[in-house]
Amino acid sequence: MMAFPRGLHAVHCVHPPLPESPSPSKRSPTPPACSPPRPSSPPKNQFLMQLFRDSNPEPIILTVNIDRSEKEPMAYRGGFKDIRTGIEYLNAVAQTLELWPPGKKLKTYPVMMSRETQLSWLRTRVHQTYREAFTQMDKNPTYWSLDKNGVVISDTFDYYKIPGLYEDSDAWERKRIAAVIFIQKHTRRKIAQRTANRMRQYAAKMKEFWIVRDRINKENAEARVQYEIQRRLHPSTLNDFNLLCKELETWQVEEYRRLNAKNLEGEEKKKACKELMEKQLKLIQTIDNLKLKTEVVVHRRMIERKLTTMALPKVWELTNGQLINVTTPATIRAGELGQVFDTVLTREILNLIQREADLMYRGRSAKSISGLRKRILHRFWAFVEDPLYNPEAQMFANEPTDFDYGNKHFQCMRDALNKFP
Repeated sequence: MMAFPRGLHAVHCVHPPLPESPSPSKRSPTPPACSPPRPSSPPKNQFLMQLFRDSNPEPIILTVNIDRSEKEPMAYRGGFKDIRTGIEYLNAVAQTLELWPPGKKLKTYPVMMSRETQLSWLRTRVHQTYREAFTQMDKNPTYWSLDKNGVVISDTFDYYKIPGLYEDSDAWERKRIAAVIFIQKHTRRKIAQRTANRMRQYAAKMKEFWIVRDRINKENAEARVQYEIQRRLHPSTLNDFNLLCKELETWQVEEYRRLNAKNLEGEEKKKACKELMEKQLKLIQTIDNLKLKTEVVVHRRMIERKLTTMALPKVWELTNGQLINVTTPATIRAGELGQVFDTVLTREILNLIQREADLMYRGRSAKSISGLRKRILHRFWAFVEDPLYNPEAQMFANEPTDFDYGNKHFQCMRDALNKFP
């Protein structure tokens, strides 16, 4: 605290400005002798005070020392540094006391700056008007010129508008109703068009569907007829032969009924029955021949399927559940037999065996078919000696001998000795 004498009217704290240093170009090496001494600037922690008395117009200058050791440093609130100039800019925070109603406890805030400043509350309210409006500032007639307010304005796209007749609320309402009617009319028209197009598309799709369905049904019916025809011409299953037998019985009953309806007697009836029996016998023989052919085909298919199944690799399951295919010597041998089953030699042996069976069925003696049996044995011996069917026969095959082998061998030895002494 400082004590001032009585009679003081005013106290002025004077911070004299720093003396302006001349530019390097205007600075003289030595000050002139007539120039008065420059006042020295006070230190950073001092300032000057001028005291005025009532009687003395001349001020009294005092020096006041400032103790800044107890001043709290200002909290850092963030900021940025200009990399071009190196100046640091800090964020400032200002806050003052609020106005509180009487009787309510005053809410205090921590001092965030070195001094208190005014605090203003801002509110933003946005309102959209029903009518759009605009304003136009004054401008000069020149292109891209500055008006009197310093705003750059262009009149390139400006145009004039002439106001029309005044429109009251009734007219505006009638216009709205007419517009609504127009919109509804075209909307309903568009909806009706879409509905009609959907109905036409549906009708076209259904028509195409029924056409395709009729064609498919017709093709299925034709395929069914062809299947039934092929089933009777080339029967392959037991059901096909049962069907032929049933149809034969039906045909026989129908023919006997027609024969009895004619009321024939004597020789004519016997002759008609004989002809019917011959036809029936011929049909039965045809069915039996078809059975024989079918048995041959079915037997051959069964053999091929069995050989293929035998040659398939074994499917084994590992401990982790994975399945692997393993080829064993037995499956390899089965595959080889399946390959040699249908060859020229095997077909020849089978034909000879079938001929022998046919001759035996006809009652021929054993002497008459002895030559055929010798031929069958000869062909079977050829089958056994062929390495294609019996790999072990390769060891016993009679190969032609090269009688000139020794001469060739010795000649090669003589040539080698002459070449490499």
